[in-house]
Amino acid sequence: MIHWQQFEARYSDVTATENFICSTDEIGLILVSGDDASDFLQNQLSNDIDLIDESNLQISSYSTPKGRMLGIFRVIRVSNGYILVTTRSMVKPLLQQLYKYIVQSKVTLADASDYFARFAISTDDPAVLEHSLLPTVTNGVVQNDAVISIRLEPLASQQRFLFMCLSADDAIALWNGFAAKLKVAGYASWHLSEIKAGIPSIHPQTAEAFVLQMANLGALGGVSFKKGCYPGQEIVARMQYLGKLKRRMYLARLETDQLPQPGDELVVAGKTDVDGSGKVVDAEFDAEGLCHCLYVAQIAKADAGALNLLSQPETRISNTELPYSLEN
Repeated sequence: MIHWQQFEARYSDVTATENFICSTDEIGLILVSGDDASDFLQNQLSNDIDLIDESNLQISSYSTPKGRMLGIFRVIRVSNGYILVTTRSMVKPLLQQLYKYIVQSKVTLADASDYFARFAISTDDPAVLEHSLLPTVTNGVVQNDAVISIRLEPLASQQRFLFMCLSADDAIALWNGFAAKLKVAGYASWHLSEIKAGIPSIHPQTAEAFVLQMANLGALGGVSFKKGCYPGQEIVARMQYLGKLKRRMYLARLETDQLPQPGDELVVAGKTDVDGSGKVVDAEFDAEGLCHCLYVAQIAKADAGALNLLSQPETRISNTELPYSLEN
């Protein structure tokens, strides 16, 4: 995909929130194929893989036996298996972990990140939304021999789509067609839209930090409580049926010029040492320099507005409403 990398490297790095197109090569892809791919994923991931087909995707997660998440995915079924869309920095460690469970299964795992040219669009333009390769429903998938497009959770009036193209020429042709109607922006625009949509990611700094309910995966439809066993299933089920959720994920705005990093600690105001109150999930600046942040924290402390970033104690954390209900 050198041709694609050379093409997309020429484009803008500005941050936009509406009607934009941007490269998303920072997103990672794992291909799971082979005769036993479905059974293998059903035994590893938190959601019911049997409920998806080639026209709809699924949010899911992968955890340790102690219920701590190693990865969060959008799972797409393709003709030769499944594509797991995740954080690129987690592809290698996830593959290493998944390899341990193949045993004698007929399953092949591969880093497919460089197989596809990837870009995203966010738009409310009716002329753009009429394109034949755009799915018409949230979590819908349209695919042919060369292109996969998925429609993700909307954000305000904006409909959000991710494209994966096997051919650089196809990607460039599609890009040029959309770019004629949309603002060309940098990856931060997409990253910001994911954060504002309340979609969590796992990074190396937060691997094994959260049980899936803490990151709102239940509200996002990322877990099935009716399927069979998978790593961490006992912990997840116990929290669902016997426990009371004491931590959850919040969306917040921060006035700072220092971008918080995944895994940064939150503490009770006035504390100068880690106290287990919470951690940053992800953060990004908007075009005005305002920081938007997802974090997981103890509910009582976060609801009381009692938390600060340990590394930035003077930075105010202002919780904002997530764009989905936590009652799902």
